[in-house]
Amino acid sequence: MEKRGIPVATVCSDEFYALGKAESQCLGMPGLPIAIVPHPVAKLLPDAVAAMARGVVDEIIRIWQTDAEALREEFRLKEPLAKQRLRYRSMFEGNFSAPDAPERLQGPDDLEGVNRLFYSRGWTDGLPIIPPTPERYTRMLGDSGLDPTQMLARIEPRQGQATVAKVAINGVMAGCLPSHLPVLVAAAKALGQPALNLKALNTTTHPCTVMALISGPIVEAIDVNSSYNAMGQGTLANASIGRAIRSILLNVGGGTPGILDRATLGTPAKFSFCFAESLTGNPWGETLSMERGFDAEQSTITLCGVEGPHNVNDHYGKTAEEVLLTIGGTMSSPGLNNSYLGGEIMLVLGPEHAEIIAGDGFSKADIKDFLIEQAIIPGHDLSQPQRVIMRRYVPGRLLADGDDGAHIASSHDDIQVVVAGGAGRHSCIIPSFGNTRAVTEVIVAP
Repeated sequence: MEKRGIPVATVCSDEFYALGKAESQCLGMPGLPIAIVPHPVAKLLPDAVAAMARGVVDEIIRIWQTDAEALREEFRLKEPLAKQRLRYRSMFEGNFSAPDAPERLQGPDDLEGVNRLFYSRGWTDGLPIIPPTPERYTRMLGDSGLDPTQMLARIEPRQGQATVAKVAINGVMAGCLPSHLPVLVAAAKALGQPALNLKALNTTTHPCTVMALISGPIVEAIDVNSSYNAMGQGTLANASIGRAIRSILLNVGGGTPGILDRATLGTPAKFSFCFAESLTGNPWGETLSMERGFDAEQSTITLCGVEGPHNVNDHYGKTAEEVLLTIGGTMSSPGLNNSYLGGEIMLVLGPEHAEIIAGDGFSKADIKDFLIEQAIIPGHDLSQPQRVIMRRYVPGRLLADGDDGAHIASSHDDIQVVVAGGAGRHSCIIPSFGNTRAVTEVIVAP
């Protein structure tokens, strides 16, 4: 990069150099000069930051004084540093993931060989895949009438072009059926909606994932589970659709662990997180999709940037208030991004909890009002630095004297209410990344 003919250096910590190099490649600047400082930086006091700055000054001056074309070539060839084991380097190789990649790859004939190849290239989630042969790809497209070259969205952070063909291929790899393709097409469109903030979700250190919530007639048509174990194993549609979305995030979006995907710990929900809303178990007769303005006869997919679900066990509450107090207490954690960034928390009510709450005359709006008022992070759980950051980002949430705690939600937009699951007095809360909003797309059946 040059400014008025003078090369400009980007400064990056060594742990995140791979991310910086990959990002510059995604943005069409593969030779961007990057000056490296030791990681971590955030915990350093001012004197230590000043010392670190002095240590990188000579490199920045060298970048300023070196011929721009020579710098571009130098940094284009510079390999990412790996203080820890870095399994995949495919972002930096001229392979099948590259922009100029061939449409077809000649691979081994046997299943084991294909899986070894795909795994070594970083094209899988670590589990065995179904080889995307031309025959399987053709069957996946079927008689959908879709144009394989149609571009559905650009997937962050690599700005990969999610065409119908690429979506279908990733669906094959994940084990999807042809009847699942309309859902994947809608999901790809939703991934491109700015409100989701996919670039942050796909690169953050936070253990978040993209959750898919399916609503409407297609739930029954393709057998998406909204009942027992809806968020767990055992249902083809839930498992394969959720896995295909992850595959798109990996292979089209470039969310490679350790390179663009920088999750410190990650979450099992990254493998697959897809379930359906229950209408039969919903005492209010209104799904989240309908709340968001879609008709009951429309099939939709709603994507949310979330953590994994946290169970709410309440076998003792006899009233709406008693059950909701347990739910509110579970929501009120200072470790959630929602505590200081706002954003949405999803409450998934099991049918039995929903029945108790609705039976006491509570509407969904009443549930939100109650939780806004009663879901409070205790004051003794809030550190002084957290109070400072809350005053900056969500000042209205701290209670009056500043020492009695803070609300976890402040408006109806901060809480989503969904019904799913089987018998049993369990519900769950699903925190979000915070700086993200749910997006919904209509699923268009062929």
